[in-house]
Amino acid sequence: MLSCRHATRRDAAALFEMVRELAAHENSLAALRTDLERFCRDGFGPQPRFAAVLAEAEGRLVGYVSYTRAYAIWHGGMSLNVDDVYVRADFRRQGVGAAMLHWLRAFAAQTGACRLRWGVNAHNTGAIRFYERLGAVVTTKGLCSWELAERARV
Repeated sequence: MLSCRHATRRDAAALFEMVRELAAHENSLAALRTDLERFCRDGFGPQPRFAAVLAEAEGRLVGYVSYTRAYAIWHGGMSLNVDDVYVRADFRRQGVGAAMLHWLRAFAAQTGACRLRWGVNAHNTGAIRFYERLGAVVTTKGLCSWELAERARV
């Protein structure tokens, strides 16, 4: 049976392991600049900067959705911004990703958020179809960023 819940401090190491799995899956391990100590502090310290929803099946963690909170000026309310959606390979195509996103959507609604927002690579047509099947609106708005000077490691 599949269940979803918020990650806690006890889950930090296992969640970080899945973050590393996702980075490896995307051939982006070199882009992962955080370590377990910073990850624990930033996600589970006195002032958390992110949160995550975990999916559990068969007694093990099988996926996560990480998110941050922001203020949506035009909407006049809080927005939850999804960072990662990850399901371990042997549990893909079993409804895990949909279950986590629906769980997070319900949580966002219960907490008064005005929207749930995430990005998807324009070339990832499978993910786009998946999100559209869930009822998400996929726009073609570009995503811009600047990588700033690397901060000192803790």
